[in-house]
Amino acid sequence: MTEAENESFDVPAGQTPQDPGVIASKLQFLFETVRKPDGRKYTYREVLDGIAAHGGPQLSIGYLSQLVNGVRRNPMLDALTAIAGFFKVPLSFFDVTTDTTEADARMKLAARLQSAGVESIAQRAAGLNQGNLKALETLIDQMRTMQGLPAVEPGDADE
Repeated sequence: MTEAENESFDVPAGQTPQDPGVIASKLQFLFETVRKPDGRKYTYREVLDGIAAHGGPQLSIGYLSQLVNGVRRNPMLDALTAIAGFFKVPLSFFDVTTDTTEADARMKLAARLQSAGVESIAQRAAGLNQGNLKALETLIDQMRTMQGLPAVEPGDADE
């Protein structure tokens, strides 16, 4: 699918492109943050094919585009459930009353780790004791220094 096929529809009167609504903002966040294993963004077609492959509802590219761009602000529950399932987020992710700041930060971090190719290192480190984790951290810091990469400050991983 080309970028043109992912283009937005006109924004309804009274709304600005910066104010697409909660559902649209959350969908935009997912499309921007959750990436394929090769680091590329999912296209609308890939999401719809993934939903269909898991027995989800039949949705059109136009409908999904309207949801993402805020043209449609009241999605069908089965559509929203299927989209949440595809992106592996709880349905409550789309709830306007739920503060998802922490979840958003974790998703961004997970996306960076996946696209940076370090997910397998994190999986291997899971379950190691604190001493071994510290040794692994020191080893990685040394490798970064050898490659001329900047030091990672303690808070950098959460940004």
